[in-house]
Amino acid sequence: MMHRMAGLWLSIVMIFLLTGCWDSRELTDIGFVVAIAVDKGEKKDIRVTVQIVNPANASSTQGGSSPTPLPPTTYSAEGNNVFEATRVLSKKVSRRLHYGHAVVLLVGEELATTQGIKKIFDGIERDSEFRPSATMVIARGTTGEEIIKQPTSIDNSPAIKIKKMVSDTEKAWGENIDEKIYQVVQAIVSSGKEATITGVQLDPTNKEDKIMANGIATFKDGKLIKWLDGNEGRGFLWVLGRVRSTLLTMDWNGQPHTIGIENIRTKSTFHSSIDKSGKPNIEVKIGVDANIGEVDVAIDLTNPKVFLQIERLYTQAIHDEALATIKLMQQQKSDIFGFGEVVHRDHPKPWRTLNRDWNDVTFPTIEVKVKVEAYVRNTGLRNRTILESIEKSG
Repeated sequence: MMHRMAGLWLSIVMIFLLTGCWDSRELTDIGFVVAIAVDKGEKKDIRVTVQIVNPANASSTQGGSSPTPLPPTTYSAEGNNVFEATRVLSKKVSRRLHYGHAVVLLVGEELATTQGIKKIFDGIERDSEFRPSATMVIARGTTGEEIIKQPTSIDNSPAIKIKKMVSDTEKAWGENIDEKIYQVVQAIVSSGKEATITGVQLDPTNKEDKIMANGIATFKDGKLIKWLDGNEGRGFLWVLGRVRSTLLTMDWNGQPHTIGIENIRTKSTFHSSIDKSGKPNIEVKIGVDANIGEVDVAIDLTNPKVFLQIERLYTQAIHDEALATIKLMQQQKSDIFGFGEVVHRDHPKPWRTLNRDWNDVTFPTIEVKVKVEAYVRNTGLRNRTILESIEKSG
């Protein structure tokens, strides 16, 4: 009797444990989304375009034998919000869309400027399939849909190219910033920092592969207000200590663009204080290590006085770029540096009052001191310049 009862209970337990893969889906029933573009809709508020990659295509480019890999496919739909538009896509796609492999989120410039980006994140963050670590970019001068429909010559899809390109150009050139979705969301919900996102646009001079990174979009209250280009973008990254490598070209004795310095390490720290009138002050300390990258003038780099003069010029150039971008954003009344967060952290009681009109009243008028400590560590494989050697041999 005991054995029969034990067998009965075991059978009941097994019914609940051995239910099989109740939520399993076949690979042929899934559409793997690698890029999502959100633009301003024509009939409804939001237009969502997704790029779906063919798994056979990906495997063939990794050493498979398929001679003609299929290109990624794009589908678009409109809705009152991002979630609704993605569900409307089911009317056009024969597979259930899976967003766990999406590596890039693009937002059209018109949507970012007119409606702002605040409303697009709620549905994305609630869905467990979306990657918060996906790279976010703004489609500059065009739509995200137009960008992800472009062919690429080296990478499998525009999504892969954008992800790699934005990451690599921040590391190698220092005029763009690789911001992830979660970092943009953190900036939007913060009362002491505004969001920044790198722009991608179409390069009309390249017919085979038009997608290129260009500029950093700055935001205020979730809306795009200004692009930082060239030295403005690099000045922003100097302040954040995120210039991993770049080449800063300087003049020497009136000869323009003759000495190029390559930085190899950058770090920065912020400190805040409150003066007697209750006004906050910010001090930014930037530390840089660099090497001589290229010298196109006949100078003796073994002379310590020459070396120190180059260091002073390099220090001043970094200081000027960083301070110029700070003053520019104070004019725009947008604290993209996070100075407000520093004041909040260091002085929580005064912040309760300051945060009410931080961007419009306090941030544009605060005094920001920038201190740079830059050291040129190495001259590369040469001490004397080529031009100096030519002059001495002649």
